[in-house]
Amino acid sequence: MKIIKKNQKAVDEAVSVLKKGGLIIYPTETLYGIGADATNPKAIKKLTEYKNRPFGKPYSIAVTDQKMAEEYADLNPVAINLYKEFLPGPLTIISQGKHAVAAGVVSEDGTLGIRIPDYKLVIDIVKSFGKPITATSANAGYKKRPYKVSDILENISNRQKNLIDLII
Repeated sequence: MKIIKKNQKAVDEAVSVLKKGGLIIYPTETLYGIGADATNPKAIKKLTEYKNRPFGKPYSIAVTDQKMAEEYADLNPVAINLYKEFLPGPLTIISQGKHAVAAGVVSEDGTLGIRIPDYKLVIDIVKSFGKPITATSANAGYKKRPYKVSDILENISNRQKNLIDLII
């Protein structure tokens, strides 16, 4: 596990980790999230192991804009209005997925949660990566919400710590 400061180098390192199927912990406009390549089955399996939750419980994804969201989900008129009114921002909009992400990201009924963060670092990572990343909190299942890195590291096992490749 490597810990680095938030800057352009962090974006490059995060993208490098994501391309290898690794996990990154990153700050958002609300709390710390954990990101994996939402299209990589091995990365999603690793994330599910980290989160200590059953496979099949869905994850939301972070995208750069509505156009990118439309590559991964069918947006109905209500969703489009929500995108225009509330995004970017701390809101997840649920739409019917197009099954363009790895198994385990989409819910059992085929829906997909999508976020457009109002946080430059996350947008820069996703834009540079060119694909969505998972947008789930960095805490393990049923643990304290992570508002700082210590909230994460003090509440996970050594096995979970070993699954993290990068913390920003």
